[in-house]
Amino acid sequence: MRSFNEARLLPIGIALLLFLTPWAMFHVWTRQMVTEMGYSLSEQQKIKDRLLSDNKALRLEISTLKSSKRLELIAEKQLGLTSPKPDQVVYLWLDE
Repeated sequence: MRSFNEARLLPIGIALLLFLTPWAMFHVWTRQMVTEMGYSLSEQQKIKDRLLSDNKALRLEISTLKSSKRLELIAEKQLGLTSPKPDQVVYLWLDE
């Protein structure tokens, strides 16, 4: 036969088990969520870095394409244009 102390410990043990089990499951779940969010954040950071790098490369390409030297070469070779002679230049003056 069990003693009186053993009979009192059983409900306390069950109550403790009923409290600790959900707490432990919640703790494991939150740790899992933190880990997943860390991976997601890391992936988003990689995407951001790649996009910034692409943006920088595209800005450099734009500045290269807008280069006056390049535009002069295209005008001369592809369009057959030449620099204007002094008598072909018309100056406009604005009266302010």
